[in-house]
Amino acid sequence: MTDNSADSEPQGEPLEGEPPEGEPLEGDIGPASAAPRVSLTREAVGPESGDSANGRAEALRRYEAEREERRRRANAASGRIALALAAALLAFLFYDSVRTAVQAHSRGGDWVYPPAVIAGVCGAALAALVVGAVRRRR
Repeated sequence: MTDNSADSEPQGEPLEGEPPEGEPLEGDIGPASAAPRVSLTREAVGPESGDSANGRAEALRRYEAEREERRRRANAASGRIALALAAALLAFLFYDSVRTAVQAHSRGGDWVYPPAVIAGVCGAALAALVVGAVRRRR
């Protein structure tokens, strides 16, 4: 039998740029890439952990409260943006429908049913949006 040393795995130090054996490669996914979890018991932490556990719980409550406040601010900002976009769309539709109704009236065509009704609906929706935003702001 011949010795195929080129086919066998190298022994010793890994090549430059390669992670040590057992460590995941960059971009790996799956169980091999997960870091080992370490769990601490009360005996392992020590007797002074009672105060630090209360401190950790308080820090966690503060963190959750800050996180909730950031979430509320982000939701409020996105709501204002959505409201502004909806108002802009309704204003454009109202303007376009009124312009179409005026052009149709000047030509002697039907101006009440399609364009004037759409303008009225868009105007009412825009007014309701603005009134709702003003009431919510108070």
